[in-house]
Amino acid sequence: MADKEPKNKLSDDRYCFACGPMNPIGLHMEVSYLDGKAVSRLALRREFQGWSDIVHGGLVATILDEIMAHAVMHYLGNGVTISLQITYRAPLHVGEEVQVVGYVAEQKSRGAVAKGEIRGAGSNNIIATGESRFVLLP
Repeated sequence: MADKEPKNKLSDDRYCFACGPMNPIGLHMEVSYLDGKAVSRLALRREFQGWSDIVHGGLVATILDEIMAHAVMHYLGNGVTISLQITYRAPLHVGEEVQVVGYVAEQKSRGAVAKGEIRGAGSNNIIATGESRFVLLP
């Protein structure tokens, strides 16, 4: 038992559904950091659709949760999402390239609020926005 890692320690085995390069069915998001923001570009395949030609809303939420988590973890340290609110503005079409941005909007002693958005890469139209709350881990 003494050799087990503490429960609050996060580790990356590169198998995350959203950003893990080793996950064969994942989204394979590649995230970079610029001007206090986490940024990613991607287009989703048909396997991720809900209604015909429209990406499932749960995946849109997953993308926003991921980009906001990347912003928090890169700029503040390890944390986990404790609440997530998504506003859908337009459908995300299968194969449509989007730009996803997340940033830390507020930091408290053991918590943070992050915001994010998904925009069409060509049109710049807002597809969805998100706000999440995180607890920061010691």
